[in-house]
Amino acid sequence: MIRFSKIYPKYKYPLGFLRLLSAYYKYFDHPVIDFKNPHLAGFLGLNGHQTFISSLRNKHKGERGFVIANGPGLNKLDTSKLKDEITLGCNGIYSAFPKWGFTTNYYFIEDNVMVEQRAKDVRRLKGPMKFTGLHNSYCFPISTDMSFFHTPIRGKMQYTVEEVFPEFSRDVGSIVYLGATITFVMLQFAYHLGFDEIYLIGLDHNYGELPKKFKPHKTKITSENFHLFQNHFDKNYFKIGDTVGASPNVKLQEMGYAEAKKIIEASGRKVYNASVDSKLDVFDKIEYNSLF
Repeated sequence: MIRFSKIYPKYKYPLGFLRLLSAYYKYFDHPVIDFKNPHLAGFLGLNGHQTFISSLRNKHKGERGFVIANGPGLNKLDTSKLKDEITLGCNGIYSAFPKWGFTTNYYFIEDNVMVEQRAKDVRRLKGPMKFTGLHNSYCFPISTDMSFFHTPIRGKMQYTVEEVFPEFSRDVGSIVYLGATITFVMLQFAYHLGFDEIYLIGLDHNYGELPKKFKPHKTKITSENFHLFQNHFDKNYFKIGDTVGASPNVKLQEMGYAEAKKIIEASGRKVYNASVDSKLDVFDKIEYNSLF
């Protein structure tokens, strides 16, 4: 399914559609020239993004990983301690990379409005292994270095089919479920990657008056409401004129986090909240500096 946002220029629709078709072709196994691991005659092999993502299962088994959200509490942590750790980052976190002097190992972005607005930056981003949903592929060139994962987009009901929500994927190569926050996507990948211990940082889970002022839908940032969107580590994370894909739905986020905790801990692993001043009480909290 393709779902251009209302702010996406209509003249780009044809190219976007071609990019989507290309991404679906690349998602499933297809013939490729494979000089390292030929599977068929000559150097012809079969590979797709689905197979590639599936191959990452338990890549970091026995290790620990840090899932980095974008809250302002991130500024209160000494992120230099993460340089030699395995890290997963998202959305606008790349603006911190020059200051940090390193990139996260993995990078994720999913909200289609945010993807449309940040696609140029993401295309230029080098270092992390990058992932986004198939439905966002219209924002990236056919020759992109992004890897695409499949999500069950259900129109306006993409998050909340009451009979089944929340769902947590145990195989992100096959499917990745949405949970009203990109952090939920990263937790599914962290589970798939096999980390024994997962530490959340920068997850303030504090949106101030924003959820009260705006319902979870696309919102235009103006000079009048700009102050409500100052809930990220970078005061310039958004600018006046930007469109925000969805105001935070705190209830759905917490339902998703609770499901993630249940599934991950049932596998004998653990998720800790090492964020500063976090209002999220779903996960056991731990002091960040004690980890090093």
